Amino acid sequence: MRCCHRHAPAAAGSSDPHPFSLPGATEHYAAPRPVRAEHVRIELDLDFTQRALAGTCTTRVSAVRTVSTVTFDAVDLDVIEARVDGRSVPFSNSGAHVRVELPRALDAGQACDIALTYRARPRRGLYFWGPDAGYPDRPLQAWTQGQDIDARCWFPCLDTPAQKATSEVIATFPATMTSLSNGVLVSDVTTGERRTQHHRMAQPHAPYLVTLVVGEFDEATDTAGTTPLRYLFPKGRREDALRCVARTPQMIAAYESITGEPYPWSGYAQVFVTEFILGGMEHTTATTLVDTVLHDARAHLDYNAEPLISHELAHQWFGDLLTCRDWPHGWLNEGFATYFEVLWKERGDNRDEADHHRALDLEAYLSETRERYARPIVARKFQAPMDLFDRHLYEKGGLVLHELRRRVGDDLFVRALRHYVASHRHGVVETVDLARAFEEATGHNLDPVFDQYVFSPGHPELKVEVRYEADDARLRITVRQTQRTDSGTPVFRLPLEVAVTVNGEDTRHRLELTDAEHRFHLPCPAAPTQVRVDPRRDVLGMLDVDKAVGLWREELANAPEARARTEAAHALGKDGGLRSVEALGRALKDAKLFWATRAACAKALGRIRTPEARALLLDAVATEHPRVRRAVVSALGEFRHDVEAAGSLRALLEAGDASYFVEAEAARALGRVRAPDALPLLEAATARPSFQDVIGAGAMDGLAETQDPAAFPVAVARTAYGQPAFLRRAAVSTVAKLAEVANRKREAVDLFAQLLRDPQFRVQLAVCDAASTLGDRRLLPALEGTTFSDPRTRRYAREAVRALREGAPQAREVASLREELDALKQETRTLREKLETLTLNAQPAAPARKPVRKPAAKRGRTTPKRRR
Repeated sequence: MRCCHRHAPAAAGSSDPHPFSLPGATEHYAAPRPVRAEHVRIELDLDFTQRALAGTCTTRVSAVRTVSTVTFDAVDLDVIEARVDGRSVPFSNSGAHVRVELPRALDAGQACDIALTYRARPRRGLYFWGPDAGYPDRPLQAWTQGQDIDARCWFPCLDTPAQKATSEVIATFPATMTSLSNGVLVSDVTTGERRTQHHRMAQPHAPYLVTLVVGEFDEATDTAGTTPLRYLFPKGRREDALRCVARTPQMIAAYESITGEPYPWSGYAQVFVTEFILGGMEHTTATTLVDTVLHDARAHLDYNAEPLISHELAHQWFGDLLTCRDWPHGWLNEGFATYFEVLWKERGDNRDEADHHRALDLEAYLSETRERYARPIVARKFQAPMDLFDRHLYEKGGLVLHELRRRVGDDLFVRALRHYVASHRHGVVETVDLARAFEEATGHNLDPVFDQYVFSPGHPELKVEVRYEADDARLRITVRQTQRTDSGTPVFRLPLEVAVTVNGEDTRHRLELTDAEHRFHLPCPAAPTQVRVDPRRDVLGMLDVDKAVGLWREELANAPEARARTEAAHALGKDGGLRSVEALGRALKDAKLFWATRAACAKALGRIRTPEARALLLDAVATEHPRVRRAVVSALGEFRHDVEAAGSLRALLEAGDASYFVEAEAARALGRVRAPDALPLLEAATARPSFQDVIGAGAMDGLAETQDPAAFPVAVARTAYGQPAFLRRAAVSTVAKLAEVANRKREAVDLFAQLLRDPQFRVQLAVCDAASTLGDRRLLPALEGTTFSDPRTRRYAREAVRALREGAPQAREVASLREELDALKQETRTLREKLETLTLNAQPAAPARKPVRKPAAKRGRTTPKRRR
């Protein structure tokens, strides 16, 4: 599963995040298994008019111990009859569970078939969608989504990942439609206006992986070796769909090579559906994907869906073939799929793209620890299993696998993965199974890594000081771990790689950190030109390096690793000196550099905000690479009230750009510049059609940045049901940011209370995200009194309530503080530039004189002092 929504938490920027477990959370352990599910047969008749279903689910169970009753998970299912081996039996239905009385007790090893006939109008698990007054073009579809514990909402089941069984789905629906389910299609019969298709899955899989999709689709086919591939997509979107999935065969080949396990199922289908509540879901043999990732050639300039496609495909091994025993160990599903996005980038593109993708994962995880909470990856205290599906489960889980890889090396890492897969295929796994597989395959005991990174919260926060000691011809590297250790975060044991360049040659050192502080002395016969600490940014944690600015400039120009150059660009943005600006400008223009490094240079120049930096950015507005161009445009937004920056952004937004995303960034930046005439242009841009409404959303963000009260009604209008979905969510955020300056907070509270009941749950999430920005406690009754069906919304609403009760800073106050800080930074830069100029002008010309040979013991002191 991959979630599209990136939660913008209520308590953003908090240095002391809240605990993960909310009040009322309880400890969760794997459900007992007195019986085992062996086979599940689901027969359904779908009524699209009533959004209802009628069905019979027959489950063959075998007893593990003597049992006289069997209890099924079944939420809001109206069970009409229960039969055991064809015989009607008594049952009870609590609304959450159905308890079936067996006609005779089953002894261990004995089996029976239990059939439950039922009706339902499900609120979760199975979703009906179709056109309405707001969205008349929405297609008529039904689809299921059972993760984490929603399979029980559309068929009665033993709803735990450990209950793996073979399955059949027999669905009846309008004859104009088709269906997709797990396994292979074994029959297809049309009678009058109704069609019945029967799919059978011959290998066992978990209940949450059972799927049914019904609708009208176009289709394309392909193969990956001997594996048949199917792609189902909205009518008329063939080219857009193939843009997303075209490299699926190469992905399958790569994953087979890495895991040593041939694709494990009969085939693989991918279907794009409307209003899907996730980015994608890895149902066995049949992944469901949200149709908003379908994109045209213009969007493809700087967007592709391959991270999502590769993520869901990886689940066919990790999650479907090997399944977590219970949800606290869900990182064995999601962490693996997230890291396989990186591995695919490495195989399908190049190492620089892989390192950049991994850097995004690291920032996503670190952001969650700063703004929400830090928790052990394996955590048992929660309210709903979906609480676990966060940046710890996904991104940190993937980064833990990278940490294992760097501990044992590439070859042993692949060997360990293959051993893990071979040992547990078609089984269920816990974290200890992965640890033992690595130990058996590599000979390394990695328990300390699992204890520190998986079973404990937090990560290392390293402050590294680099100094060259010329007298002793050595490099001194001081490393301190500064993370707080009073809430369970340990002092970490980890390796730290350092690459030192002297006279054009690299020497690599592996520093072993075991304590809170270390001082290392590395032999260094001459002053180094580069000292690259963690050159590919492999460390799972924070890294703050203090070294001479000249080293950063040299590394930006010549470091062999793109990540090292990118880190150098960030560091030079903090320095802000004239030579640093020149170095950033040269790198920004260098088309041979990796695009993310050039984008980092643009961001750094925007941070510096001097006339020289602005000139370099203005000169780069037309740069060819769209992602670099987007970064340049964004950086121009840092020059508030600057006429030239505003003029360039205005011209770009009026003329348009080949990239949707550059136009969107121009709109956002124009608002940040606070150009006095920006409002009409931004309002018009909100209606500009684009992929995922990125231009409209960017314009809406720009309106928020203007802090113009006149923009408030524009934002309110764009929240209306029927407006483009992505635009609605951006408009919610804008309403929250403008409500105070427009003196219309009461109106915003009323609007948000209404939107908390919106049919689109992502709009509900947007309101929860925006609640603390609005900062009005009058929203509390609505947040606390609204019944949310999605567990993610329930959690975010409770976090919003907590933020409001604790008085989270309001957006206006934060913006005011930021403006004051920006002014102070600008004054500091101006003074520093004047000082540099005075220093250069005051230096006298060196008089000509004969060189004096110094004693050998003093030669080390001739190294000039570097500017810090």
